[in-house]
Amino acid sequence: MNNEIGQIIRAQRESRGWSLDYLSEQIGTNVSGLSKMENGYQKIDSEMLIRISDVLNTGLDDLLNRRNRNRNKIEHHVFKMGKAERIAENLLQVLIQYNTAKQEAFGNHTLSNHVRKILKSDVYDEAGLDPKAYHVVGSVGQGQWAEIPWLSIFMRDITISATKGYYIVYLFNADGSGVYVSLNQGWTYFKDKYGTKNGVDMIKRTAGIMRNKLHTIPSDMQLLSIDLKGRGPLAKGYESGHICGKYYDVNDFPSSDKIVTDLLSLINVYIEINQIKGVREVGELNDYLLLEEDGLFIENSESEESFQKEVQSQASEDGLKNELEDRKLPRRLPVRSREGRESYSRRSFVSAEAIKEAGFSCIINGTHKTFTSKATLHQYVESHHIVPMSKQDQFEYELDQTANIAALCPNCHRLIHLGTDMEREDILRQLYLQRRDRLENIGIEITFSQLKLMYGFYP
Repeated sequence: MNNEIGQIIRAQRESRGWSLDYLSEQIGTNVSGLSKMENGYQKIDSEMLIRISDVLNTGLDDLLNRRNRNRNKIEHHVFKMGKAERIAENLLQVLIQYNTAKQEAFGNHTLSNHVRKILKSDVYDEAGLDPKAYHVVGSVGQGQWAEIPWLSIFMRDITISATKGYYIVYLFNADGSGVYVSLNQGWTYFKDKYGTKNGVDMIKRTAGIMRNKLHTIPSDMQLLSIDLKGRGPLAKGYESGHICGKYYDVNDFPSSDKIVTDLLSLINVYIEINQIKGVREVGELNDYLLLEEDGLFIENSESEESFQKEVQSQASEDGLKNELEDRKLPRRLPVRSREGRESYSRRSFVSAEAIKEAGFSCIINGTHKTFTSKATLHQYVESHHIVPMSKQDQFEYELDQTANIAALCPNCHRLIHLGTDMEREDILRQLYLQRRDRLENIGIEITFSQLKLMYGFYP
């Protein structure tokens, strides 16, 4: 029970883009204690549970997973009433008849009607789906037979199209050997943003990232890849977008009850995706998931180690980029968390250029010695945004530029965050005086008093 509640707390925290530091501070515990709760190693008493519920603005029923348990009891009762009767037979009919049907005229074929109407009705009736919440569509092709026939279930809050977003789909193998039920993704977003070649890689990465974030995937639904036995782009797109699911072999086909049970289990996972999405559009969710894959990082303690590691990797490349010369650049668009909170990202390659520009030395004192970075084979230094990225909304122009990034030895970097006010003020003043003119050149006009306020110094 502790493990299950811990997983739900973690899912709720991550879906909001909150760090362990942030949530632990809000609920009045330490990071270690919260981590143990999330991993099921520490009992969560009722007082703490109420506190977490208040901070997350989430009902106790959701934290205790009561809604899912009650729903599962109702679903089991429906199965006992014998309503799941036809779906197995009708799925099998497609598998057995499709390759023969493809040799016949496409127009008004009975198998097309079977997929578009009969199977659609099966899903609504036997799984008890609410048409107001779910949109079900089946297809055997448009104007000609498709290589891969399919039947998709869309949550209307997410998408009603197989070209974008997340959805559940029954995918029939091209050779009629079986059918997959797959939690999948629309390909168009990735093709439009990254191009066909890179888009395939990015949709696969997104599948892996989402799979690792989901806590409700049943043990028998953790199929990592699918093979539709097809050659066309539709088959390859579905194979690349697969997140999790299950395979039904034509020679060992399950009962209708089992198929519906599996579908409802996968719908629970689909509901979790909708919770992770929150108020965001699907594109915004994908942008958030792929931040680090794109070399972008939100400024928080959880991502700091990954960010500095990627900076080192980027700094190992030769040469400075001319496009990083000091100039006024419009600020980039923010990314949004589940609840719509906007954050501005740091680009690892920009920080890498700032480190190379500094000659891999601490700009506070070039004699500060650290150790040799295995990535760069130079002295290890870290990047630090002088005007914090969290203050980007206060400025018209881009903060994530080399003019605003200091190369610091680890000691100076920790000092500016964790030292006494007297020590922090001294090092912050040095950084400000070094970079004041360059900051003005990129459109960042700020006084030292204003900068101090951003670092938590109060008059």
